[in-house]
Amino acid sequence: MAPENKHYVITGAPSTGKSSVINELRKMNFVCHDEIAREIIKENQENNHNVFPWINMREFSDMVYYRMKNSVELQSDDLCFLDRSVVDLIGYMEFANEKAPINYSEFAQSSRYAKKVFIMPLWTSIYTNDKERKESIEEAKTIDYNLRKSYKTLGFELIDVPMLTIKERAKFILTEIGLQTET
Repeated sequence: MAPENKHYVITGAPSTGKSSVINELRKMNFVCHDEIAREIIKENQENNHNVFPWINMREFSDMVYYRMKNSVELQSDDLCFLDRSVVDLIGYMEFANEKAPINYSEFAQSSRYAKKVFIMPLWTSIYTNDKERKESIEEAKTIDYNLRKSYKTLGFELIDVPMLTIKERAKFILTEIGLQTET
């Protein structure tokens, strides 16, 4: 019997609480990996490198893909939580009306991603923009749709994380993967 994949992805449209829940899980001493796309946007802004998803989705996505691939290959098989996965790149490219390269989906299916993926539903009352997050609420709705479609197409099981406090959302995820949490 093959070992169970324990790299749990937390996904969702922009500004749905993914990073906050990742940070909460980190406080609980779980291994967590930050969103690579956001890191690359910050780096490109700081270095005046004009490769952003709103300018050149394909070139930007390739930068993210290769960094994600390298990051995943360096990770142990131990339990960890990821802020997005390569499947998100596929959803975002579809949002931009571009076709993702086949190697994105091949990597997603051969990776150590757990089949159970946690998706943060669009939550309009917490939605905000910042220097790296430029999408409107309407665009975020389309991104949510494309992310859901991409994960389902590749055979992942989406688990909607309820709109609760950050601590309650983290506990929900832990309960869903079979880890007991303190009450």
